[in-house]
Amino acid sequence: MNIDTLNDNVHRLTREHRAIHVDSESGTKSYPTEMSLFEQLRQEIESGRRPNAGGGASGSRSPIAIPAFSLWSEIRETLATMHIATTGKDEPHLSAESKLQKWAVWTQSDNSGQAARKCLENTTKWMVAIQQMLNPVRRTEIVGTCPQTDCGATHAWTWDEDEYVRNTALTATGTEAQCGACGATWVGTELHTLALELRKDAA
Repeated sequence: MNIDTLNDNVHRLTREHRAIHVDSESGTKSYPTEMSLFEQLRQEIESGRRPNAGGGASGSRSPIAIPAFSLWSEIRETLATMHIATTGKDEPHLSAESKLQKWAVWTQSDNSGQAARKCLENTTKWMVAIQQMLNPVRRTEIVGTCPQTDCGATHAWTWDEDEYVRNTALTATGTEAQCGACGATWVGTELHTLALELRKDAA
């Protein structure tokens, strides 16, 4: 398993990072800095809070925020469970960012690589789910096996209608393709390379 991929996932979920933006018309790449995906998800939840019908000070959650709140609850529950399993401590006031970072560090003590793989699978799943929620894009499923050496997945779990659904690992828009299992992305001329790899695999 590629530990660099896991570290990159944890970084994107918990810290500011460079994102890849591809202009839909020109195909030009830019690399803006964006806040952590966890923070973006929290802001999505806050943006869905609206004053209640009575006009009081308390707020109620609009339907728009419910999927974000549901996903965040699932993430926090998983992190809390893994934190207790790896440290023996509950520590409910510790941030989700800290719990994920500690989990990722702990996986390095498992020589079998299974702990790191479980962490990678969860972080990739969360990354894809958050990105799909914040920037919903119609994606086309690609039948095939991810050509990444450390992946080779044919299916992945994606977040849809408040639950995880099993879909093909590879999906694409008009400008990029992505593996929902390992998080690998192909843009621009890399799409041609991906197509060649898939044709070679199918031969």
